[in-house]
Amino acid sequence: MLAVERRSKIEQMITSSKSVMVIDLAKQFEVTPETIRGDLLKLEKQGILVRTYGGAILAGASGSELGFKERDTVNADLKQRIGKRASELIRNGDTIFLDASTSALYLARNIKEKRGLTVITNAVSIMSELAECDNIRVVCTGGLYEQKSMSYTGRYAEKMIRQNFAANKFFFSCRGVTLSRGLVERAEDEAEIKRAMLECSDSAIFLGDHYKFGKMGIPVIAPLNKIDKFVTDVRLDSEWSSALQDNGTEIILAEE
Repeated sequence: MLAVERRSKIEQMITSSKSVMVIDLAKQFEVTPETIRGDLLKLEKQGILVRTYGGAILAGASGSELGFKERDTVNADLKQRIGKRASELIRNGDTIFLDASTSALYLARNIKEKRGLTVITNAVSIMSELAECDNIRVVCTGGLYEQKSMSYTGRYAEKMIRQNFAANKFFFSCRGVTLSRGLVERAEDEAEIKRAMLECSDSAIFLGDHYKFGKMGIPVIAPLNKIDKFVTDVRLDSEWSSALQDNGTEIILAEE
């Protein structure tokens, strides 16, 4: 197959599924990962995709213009793996914060059999997901409803969290994570809610699929040393592994 034909097929695949992985493409087209990375670089220059850690995502799919329902369908298999693995960190009787990320929603879908949980959240989707679980108490922060993220934000929500709630664990995700800036978000109001939940929790567990690596945002939520556990779908390279371990962060791999 000619390179131009391969890139055309990759373009069709990423348009359809919103994301691709280097290792999967290399196997499918029977070429080296280096060849695929070269293809992705060319497609990125054409504005078709944005390269990420281990793959690429459709241009625009990673931006803040996507609503919650659209983001819920992107990388669903990865989020399900991470959510299932993260659910194993929750004990019966825990009180947990869940933010309004789609990753936290996948976690919520995996905790319905837990007993005696209290879930504090600002996410309408999570409240709806757990509404019929008699064994789980769901507490809503309230606040200003933001339609695109389907969540409550604003000063009321922040004040409610800081003055009234405390949790054993905080499970969350965000726009991106970098070695230099740590955890970053797409908007200040979302970042402030996550900061409040983090500060009112005994431990913080970050749910980070590989598309989060290297993505920048304007507001910083917290540096890497604020994360107690990092649940991800890929084996991290030595630079990332060393940085997290130096900060005392436990790396947890969500196996296939």
